[in-house]
Amino acid sequence: MEQNKVPEILLAPLQGFTDAVYRKAYSELFPGIDACFIPYISVNNNEFLKKYKREILPVNNQQKRVIPQVLAKSSDDLTMLTEILVDQGYSEINLNMGCPYPMVTNRGQGAGLLPHPEKIKKILSVFFQKFDVKLSVKMRTGLHSAAEIKRVIPVLNDFNISEIILHPRIASQLYTGTPSIDTFQYATQNSHHKMVYNGDIFSVSDYKQLKELIPKTDSFMLGRGILQNPFLPAAIKNIQLSDSEKREKLAEFHRLIFTYYSEWMDNDGNVLNKMKQFWIYFSHNFDRGEKILKGIKKSRSLSAYKTEVIKVFEHSF
Repeated sequence: MEQNKVPEILLAPLQGFTDAVYRKAYSELFPGIDACFIPYISVNNNEFLKKYKREILPVNNQQKRVIPQVLAKSSDDLTMLTEILVDQGYSEINLNMGCPYPMVTNRGQGAGLLPHPEKIKKILSVFFQKFDVKLSVKMRTGLHSAAEIKRVIPVLNDFNISEIILHPRIASQLYTGTPSIDTFQYATQNSHHKMVYNGDIFSVSDYKQLKELIPKTDSFMLGRGILQNPFLPAAIKNIQLSDSEKREKLAEFHRLIFTYYSEWMDNDGNVLNKMKQFWIYFSHNFDRGEKILKGIKKSRSLSAYKTEVIKVFEHSF
């Protein structure tokens, strides 16, 4: 592949953060993203959880390429979710085999599937028999051991997977330690499918160092790096923005997020909680980010929150 090829950048599905509000506001303001992934939807006791319905409605996903992610522990789960998504007009979905949190893995979902290649094979066999829909996979290298991937890759090779998005950590690491580039390279060398790298890209420098290690990889998924710095995809693609443009976009980004949550939420308390959550990462765009976040978290009402935000924007640039 060409060394200077413009990379493909995908927005990761981060539960609680990259929701429809975030994706809509982000896509209106920031260049550089080639696709958005909807955080996972799932079923419980053979019923679709209705809290996810608004997330998958096409009217809330007007970006050029939006891929919903599903969390499934069986072929029945995947069948139900795929039928729902096909009814909504989706022709491409992503299977989550990477969620590392015990509340998910203990149910045999997410990375909890990785120690069971025979179960993965059954799930994929039923899917490809029933549906003419693109299916990608997002996964870790294993639940407890990176050796697990050596049994999963051959299974995936037997199916027409559109791409494998690999976060090269084992699930039990969560986000600690260092991603295993060696394991990613192993997967790339042994997989028949397009490989996408995911994990710990927080700066252009991170991207360039990674690219030197995996020069043939041209697709990257960013999550926390974008939440902390919404300009990162543009910077990686060498799209230049002036300081004044960045200031204006940050202010407008906050305004849009606040406006959309105010329209979607049923009370001020929920809006306030969502905005506090938003600032966990958004505060990284400002000097004294930790102090700013503390001030935001102390807000007990929307009026107090607005006063705090005005101070941030007035004194941070």
